[in-house]
Amino acid sequence: MIFRRSPLAELEGAHRALAEGRYETAFELLESAAKRPRARAAQAQYWLHLAAVYALYGVDGLENGGPALKAAVTADPNLASDPLYQTLFWEFAAYRGGAVSDVKRGLRLVAVEAQPLASYHACAALLAVGAAKSALRRLETLEPDALPAYLVWRRWSLLGQAHEALSDWDDAAAAYAQAVERAQGPERSVERLSLATCLLELGRSDEVLGVIEAVERDTLAPEDVATLYYVEGRAHLDAGNPNLALERFALARSADPDGSDDFSLDYATGQALTAVGRYRDAVAVLRQAIAVAPADNRAYAQHEAAYALSESDELSEADALLGDVVSDPTYPHRAEAVADLADVRLKLGEFEAAEALAEQALDMGATASACLVLGHLAYEYYRLDEAVAWFEQTIGASAHGDPLWLSAHQVLADVFAQRGERFAERVLHHAQAALGHTDAGSEWRLPLERHVEWARGVLGGHDRLLN
Repeated sequence: MIFRRSPLAELEGAHRALAEGRYETAFELLESAAKRPRARAAQAQYWLHLAAVYALYGVDGLENGGPALKAAVTADPNLASDPLYQTLFWEFAAYRGGAVSDVKRGLRLVAVEAQPLASYHACAALLAVGAAKSALRRLETLEPDALPAYLVWRRWSLLGQAHEALSDWDDAAAAYAQAVERAQGPERSVERLSLATCLLELGRSDEVLGVIEAVERDTLAPEDVATLYYVEGRAHLDAGNPNLALERFALARSADPDGSDDFSLDYATGQALTAVGRYRDAVAVLRQAIAVAPADNRAYAQHEAAYALSESDELSEADALLGDVVSDPTYPHRAEAVADLADVRLKLGEFEAAEALAEQALDMGATASACLVLGHLAYEYYRLDEAVAWFEQTIGASAHGDPLWLSAHQVLADVFAQRGERFAERVLHHAQAALGHTDAGSEWRLPLERHVEWARGVLGGHDRLLN
């Protein structure tokens, strides 16, 4: 008996090679099979599956994927009704910049349910045009076991991308973690980077650094290396290590010089420079951030730049920027911006305007920052009991160690020192609390140390008055 070899035998080998990460082998098998004389229907299938593999590369796969898809339908015109052909047609249209309405309408007419491979590519097409909700609905009904092995981890990756686009960071991180577990070789590093980005958004800085450490950096493209350094820098910044963050941000710029107009990198660099007290440098880079900021991020950069300008005594410019910020009704931190504007008016000596703005900020919910300004105003008028009450409210409404908490403790140490020996314990309490978070180079360092020395002298070397 003579057994005939399947006309699509090479397809199985190509899929196996893809699952093992042997992409060159897969391309060679498919291209060779597509070009070899054979029945036109079988030849068309090889061209079709070659186009599907190129589609995995997104926009980068267009150059070769488009011609492969055209060769498929040329070999067999009936292929135009095949669900995989139709989804690939719309996927490539999406990568060419096709309208979301056209792609969604086109895919709606494709019966992909019976063909998981076509369904996968439909999801990729929807993601490419920003239709994350539609992609997510399809992905959640797409059973991983029905897909070729090389697409199983990619399905998890698409799920991560869909959740990420919808800011569902917990679900995105969980999906990317699954993709990391199943991916092979260099792809695993890219998925780790995506996972780290989600963990960053969740504020899990320690985990971010652990995931980043496992990335094989030499397998990444330059733009991905730049993203890695940026994410690592952001994690250090969030963890309170701005100097380490600045090192990573500099590496990010070096890794991808073409990404110099990167708003996120400029903005984060400005934040780090502000955190280390390099206010003039922060202003310069934040001006770059403002220049390239997307509309919904512009107020963030303006607010940060205004703070750095205020700390640099560039009060008029800070006032103007904050005026822009508080006029943006969509900015979620308007209350804090109003409080910062009150602080600028206080520094300009416009006490009535400062008080009115601070009270407005207090009503809007910026309790800590508004109370700090109101405390400084009371202090200016030497209403010490009132000042103490405002500064104590600032401490109660702020997180331990943050700048507002620290500023209130610093000034309270001064206030109680002025009130004499009866308040030595209070002086010592606030000065010690502040010293634990005051840098050695701060102008507050020496006065606080003197307050501690004076208070302990009054208390006979103790931390409280002994009976």
